[in-house]
Amino acid sequence: MGIQRSLGNVRQTVQNIPAFRALLEQGSEAQADAQAAEQSAAAGRAMWLGALTETAYIIAAADGKLSDGESGEIVEGLVSLTDGAVPADEVVDMLDRVKDAVAEQGQKARFEEIAGIIDGEELRDALYLVACAVAWKDGGIGEKQGLAVRALKDAFGYSEGKHQQLLAAARG
Repeated sequence: MGIQRSLGNVRQTVQNIPAFRALLEQGSEAQADAQAAEQSAAAGRAMWLGALTETAYIIAAADGKLSDGESGEIVEGLVSLTDGAVPADEVVDMLDRVKDAVAEQGQKARFEEIAGIIDGEELRDALYLVACAVAWKDGGIGEKQGLAVRALKDAFGYSEGKHQQLLAAARG
């Protein structure tokens, strides 16, 4: 008689042992908890990437135009910023999605939405630094980009001092 057949003979008896069933249920619960945690982390990462990409897009497009070159710079910059942890195609997809939301709802509404999503101070500061860095492109901040950064400042509830501190840090 083979091992599989021998195990089959005791299957029902072993499965009726409460400790054995509890152990199996614990394993299933642990696996479900791990999957839920993984899904939650993936959702959090997607929200963060969306907020980051959308912020960069809003600042870059504040003057009413976003060239293909600027879009490419956003993609390359965000891929580099994340040391390649976020692939270019993911940033491109996210850019395509955020354009419609910004066009429909406007910059202020989108920044308020982002402020509702990104509530940790460190993550907000990181996002703000990215916004400021995008605004500083070509060595200066245009009027409309400056107003867009200030709209994000207001959405985050930052003081003028914090705004100036992060703006200076982004300038390098």
